[in-house]
Amino acid sequence: MIKQKIIKLRKEGFSIREICKKLNTSYGTTQRTCSAIKMPNNGLKRYSKLNGLTRNILFKDSLNEIKVRIISNLLFDGAVYVDKYYHYSIMYVNSSKKLISQFIHDMKKIYNVMPSSIENHPTYQRVKYLSKYIYDDLFKYLISFSTSDVNCEIPHIILNGKKSFKQIILQALWENEGSVSYEGRLVTGVKSLKVITQLSKLHNEFGLKHSMKCRNDGMCYIYLFTTKENYKKFIDLELFLRSRITKGHNKGKEKIDALKEHFNKKFCL
Repeated sequence: MIKQKIIKLRKEGFSIREICKKLNTSYGTTQRTCSAIKMPNNGLKRYSKLNGLTRNILFKDSLNEIKVRIISNLLFDGAVYVDKYYHYSIMYVNSSKKLISQFIHDMKKIYNVMPSSIENHPTYQRVKYLSKYIYDDLFKYLISFSTSDVNCEIPHIILNGKKSFKQIILQALWENEGSVSYEGRLVTGVKSLKVITQLSKLHNEFGLKHSMKCRNDGMCYIYLFTTKENYKKFIDLELFLRSRITKGHNKGKEKIDALKEHFNKKFCL
């Protein structure tokens, strides 16, 4: 009987906390009962008027460049998960304020939301959103947003999509996971043979010559060849547009500036 009451209220557009208060049920029980319920339009209409993050939420179902960038950034340096309090969470972490600002702007553009929280730490920032609707929308595209998960893979709708989609996912990879060494070596990696193989094919499509290597711990890397042609293609594709170096000799410097210095020095430009 109580389960039917929960379902009825949820379909009418009541929030989980409203249902808990109304029926005197626990948050966990209510959330589990509601997890598979799809609200009809009249329920969504009521729910959208509630105070909070989802009040003015918008959805753009079709993929575009901005949505691909959101998905890509979450794949490489973010997380989409349900926390211990049953909150549907979307989180992005980065040391670059430019990348954090871009992510916030992108989420506003696609979903019409601002972060639930922004954490400022000495070496990085973390932005977090709480929304089951955004959570569900993102999982339309990926099975998992953790590259250490064996089921994780880049969606074929991106791999076989527009050239701009492919460039965006490479840009997100290099900005979030890529590095340029003191000697100018370009390296990036993820903990997934499946995903690194997909990324290797994308590098080939753009003519970026490289080698690939996996360690015993599951980490797999792409090493770009340090040739003039490779450097130029990398720079032209803007794969280091907003990221910065967080440690080592060039700490604090924009990655693109360090790369251009190596490029000009190595090839005497």
